[in-house]
Amino acid sequence: MPPLSRRSFAVLTAGALTLAAAGCARDEGPDELEAPWAAARADAALAAAAAGAFPDAAARLTPVADARRAHATALATEIRRARPDRAEVLDAPAPTVGNPPSAADAAASLARSLGAARDAGSALAVTTARYRAGLVASVAASCAGWAEALAT
Repeated sequence: MPPLSRRSFAVLTAGALTLAAAGCARDEGPDELEAPWAAARADAALAAAAAGAFPDAAARLTPVADARRAHATALATEIRRARPDRAEVLDAPAPTVGNPPSAADAAASLARSLGAARDAGSALAVTTARYRAGLVASVAASCAGWAEALAT
């Protein structure tokens, strides 16, 4: 086999690098923090709707809405930092919810959702990158506290 010329080597190398770059540029799918981000937005929307519909429960539900909005903001900030390609998902309008049938139903639904967020966040904190684990664990701990507060 004859030796490769410099030109042939350069062409082959450029082709291999182009193929490698194309393979690396494929869509990676959603960020692992998108599920907790979406849950935080949904919880905030439900808590805000219930607080507006039932003024007697607003003092109990408004702090939950505020906390979950803060969770959504913190998670979105991390997603935007790590995955700017997911901005379109993060820029989607916030979910809208109808008024729950009663304040008690809203509180029970939120307590269940917060418990699920606690469990999912606890599991994710163990498997995610260390620099994200603190954020995820903090959100999970907050959800645990709010779920407990709403359950009483």
